Amino acid sequence: MKKRELAECVYKNDIADLYHALKGLCDMNRLKIICLLFEGEKCVCDIEEQLLISQPLASHHLSVLREAGFVSVRRAGTWSYYSLNREAVEKLNELFAHVLGAERFPAIYPPREECPASEEGTVDS
Repeated sequence: MKKRELAECVYKNDIADLYHALKGLCDMNRLKIICLLFEGEKCVCDIEEQLLISQPLASHHLSVLREAGFVSVRRAGTWSYYSLNREAVEKLNELFAHVLGAERFPAIYPPREECPASEEGTVDS
């Protein structure tokens, strides 16, 4: 089988970076927490009340978001207040647009040329 040249986007680090960022966000509750934090700083009790989830579950999701770099915490006495990390959200937006942005479509979307006879009958996965 003839080895094909890989498209540049397939082996760029941007794909891995986007994968890791999205992995930290890929939960409905985490996305809801991000949405709530766009309104401003929140404590765990605000999040559990708004999302109707338990305190341990809210804390777990906040911990994942912190590890992914999307959320920062400010401690005041026994309270913890969570906020969005603006730089991380901006970087995610830029990375998403760079890797999967609609502006990547060419003006004329090129059709695939016919496959050579040796490729006919192969199954795409």
